[in-house]
Amino acid sequence: MSSTTARQVLVIGGTGFLGRRITEEFVRHADRVAVLSRAQQTRQGMPGTESIQADRRDPAALRSALGNREFDVVVDNIAFDAADVNGLLQVLNGRAGHYLLTSSVAVYTDRYVRRPLREDAADLNLRVPVDAPDAFHPRLGHAYGNGKRQAEQAIRESAIPWTVLRPPVVVGADDRTLRVWWFVQRLLDGQPLVIPDWGPGRVFQVVWTHDVARAFHCAASNPAAFGRTYNVAQAEVFTAESWIEAAAGRPFGHVLLDISAIRCELGFDPSPEAVWLQDTLAGCAANPPSVGSAGYERRDYEARVARTLLQSLH
Repeated sequence: MSSTTARQVLVIGGTGFLGRRITEEFVRHADRVAVLSRAQQTRQGMPGTESIQADRRDPAALRSALGNREFDVVVDNIAFDAADVNGLLQVLNGRAGHYLLTSSVAVYTDRYVRRPLREDAADLNLRVPVDAPDAFHPRLGHAYGNGKRQAEQAIRESAIPWTVLRPPVVVGADDRTLRVWWFVQRLLDGQPLVIPDWGPGRVFQVVWTHDVARAFHCAASNPAAFGRTYNVAQAEVFTAESWIEAAAGRPFGHVLLDISAIRCELGFDPSPEAVWLQDTLAGCAANPPSVGSAGYERRDYEARVARTLLQSLH
């Protein structure tokens, strides 16, 4: 591995919503960053980075693109399952010093508990029917959680030093998921909001893109992080009511995480609410997506319902 101060870093999936922030964080600390993406997704001209074009699921193309290069750090931001992890490690063949995996709180099948979830609460052997209720991922269902559990198992069984980070819903100024845009778009139009009743006792956390990126940098090449799994989230815990007060938005399900491990072992502290929430809301408002948020085509009806409900309270 490299003996110079600047590390050789490979980011798999480093051009999107979260991956770009991870890439920029390593560049900011003067690391030499190569970003692997499929050809049609490669971001040209990202300062301080090298673009490598290949489909990670094509072993021959991946082997050709990476050649015999060595990397001090590999950040795998888009591994979906064990095949993704094993395929990459086979191609690298011992030429990486530290492998960091972006996992998810979807690995916790029993999230609806009134205690902070510690990292050892995830049963990585469990496979849930894809169409079972209460999936974390709205589109992929339990296939997403099943795949992330498989990916974590694969890296645990490998010989490479590894670290796993588990974020909840990731928020940021350029919100491609449109989760934040749901309420920002409604705030901007000035009409009243209807906030769904999601039941008593539900609490949740989110995580800011920049803080996930900082967490990866804190863990990279850090022996204290080898063989460790960390929840990474903002310190603030929201209810539906407190989230509305903070951001006038709708809640994000139920997830309560214990983040003491990453704070104590790596010295990582999440950014305060005044910083991350302002950046997220202001950035989203200043650079709105080109499409409407979920249900916005029924916004007039939604606003009429909200007014009716408000009138009934007086």
